[in-house]
Amino acid sequence: MSRNSSSSMSERETEKLPCNIEVISQTSKNLSGSIKQISGSKDKDVVYDFIVNFDPDLYAGEKVDEKEITKKLDKTFLLPLLITYLFQFLDKVALNYAKVMGLAVDLKLVGNQFSDLPTYFFVAYIIAEFFQGFYIIQKFPVAKVLAVNVFLWGIFITLSACATNFAGIMVLRVLLGVTESCITPCLILLTTSFYSKKEGTFRMGIWYSGLGFGQIVGGIISFLFQLIENTTIPGWKIMFIFIGALNIFCAIYLYMFIPSTPLDHKGLSELEKYTLLVKLSAGKIGVTSKKLIWSQIVELFCDIQAYLLLIISATISFSSNTISTFSSIDIMSFGFSAKEAALLNMPSGVVSIISSFLSTFFIMKGVPRYLAITVLIIPAVIGAALMSFLPKSNQAGLLVGIYMINTITAPLAICYSWAGVNFAGSTKKIGSTAVFISIGFALGNIVGPQSYRVKDAPDYYPAKISMLITQAVSIPLAWLIALIYYLRNKRRNAKQALETVEIEDDMLNAWSNLTDFQNKSFRYSY
Repeated sequence: MSRNSSSSMSERETEKLPCNIEVISQTSKNLSGSIKQISGSKDKDVVYDFIVNFDPDLYAGEKVDEKEITKKLDKTFLLPLLITYLFQFLDKVALNYAKVMGLAVDLKLVGNQFSDLPTYFFVAYIIAEFFQGFYIIQKFPVAKVLAVNVFLWGIFITLSACATNFAGIMVLRVLLGVTESCITPCLILLTTSFYSKKEGTFRMGIWYSGLGFGQIVGGIISFLFQLIENTTIPGWKIMFIFIGALNIFCAIYLYMFIPSTPLDHKGLSELEKYTLLVKLSAGKIGVTSKKLIWSQIVELFCDIQAYLLLIISATISFSSNTISTFSSIDIMSFGFSAKEAALLNMPSGVVSIISSFLSTFFIMKGVPRYLAITVLIIPAVIGAALMSFLPKSNQAGLLVGIYMINTITAPLAICYSWAGVNFAGSTKKIGSTAVFISIGFALGNIVGPQSYRVKDAPDYYPAKISMLITQAVSIPLAWLIALIYYLRNKRRNAKQALETVEIEDDMLNAWSNLTDFQNKSFRYSY
């Protein structure tokens, strides 16, 4: 079968994997015949040797249930990754709730010091991204890196209860930024290492909905701890201790039970591991390599899609300050008490969960990503307009506005999936999420809180109008990114119409740590 006929298949068709040992046996023999040409490469994927040395004759007569493999993966990853993302977001909304519970008063924060806390968290986040992405995640097993970082940030959250002044809480927020910088690249890498392109998008939507669950759980926790009165320890400090302990227990579970690659998954047989890798080869993005490849870093920084994804991540994330750090403050500005704000913020989480689930589910079913982003941003723009221009007397309308803004959370998950499926090559793939996507996310969260200035209280109109503008700009950016992917695929299809390369070589290339530029059979998803 030629490369031309292979690449003309739909994305769904290319993800169909062999379900019987005869097909797998033939594939393995074809691969073994091609291995000599690059068997000495030190840059190849960590699963490469397993694939080419797999002996299908040992499993003669056995059949593989593809759906059963996916079910095993879902049992292993979905809930733990969702909870991990929930906990890292819970830390951010915890600061939000701690403010209305008396943190600013107890620590004697003045002026814009509270706004500076999330700002410098993300400054540290950006700086640490380079070290985490290009060294730590590249060198060590990704699941272990995630677990260690979760453990450390659990410690730092707990220690936040010991802060007595601005300097103390600022140091802890900076340390939190360093450790939490791993969350997005680690979760994306884990997802793309075990799921196909279409499956992975929906799974990213599932763990990303931890953001919405964090809003709900955070509201409940804040309300309960505000009921604590007449104690020597303020409620916000007990809240930090409780959340920190949850993170520590989560880290222990991640370290013990989450695999880093398909080869590490103890619940899969050898035949199931191989079958999964055959399936993943259709995406041509590989799993990971332990070697930092400088040529892939150069290629990443020369790839326009990386910069566009950085920009759209920043414009989308600008609204994160309203969703995380300032949502309770905004609701209180509508005339509600602190306890009421904690409860009234919970529906925001429901909106976030529904939008993340539905959008990524429909993308898995074939809806273009750029169209899903457009549909999600429109209600967010309307919500920002309601928040900005409705009179204070219209409390119901203002609340509807802040709830609608939460549809802006799902487009970031879609950007994560874009990065996960459109960058190939281990170093380039990790760098795209650890540096460009995460830095875009962090930049939005740095600028966003600074738009909430004390002089603009209690309405914060400049912040709300800025949010409205950045949301609207995200729509044409999404269409521009999709256009670039479309044009790249069109050029490759036209060029390879004159070429013929065997499909088994295509599969081999998927695990040879080639980038999306180097592997001409790679196709971008938009």
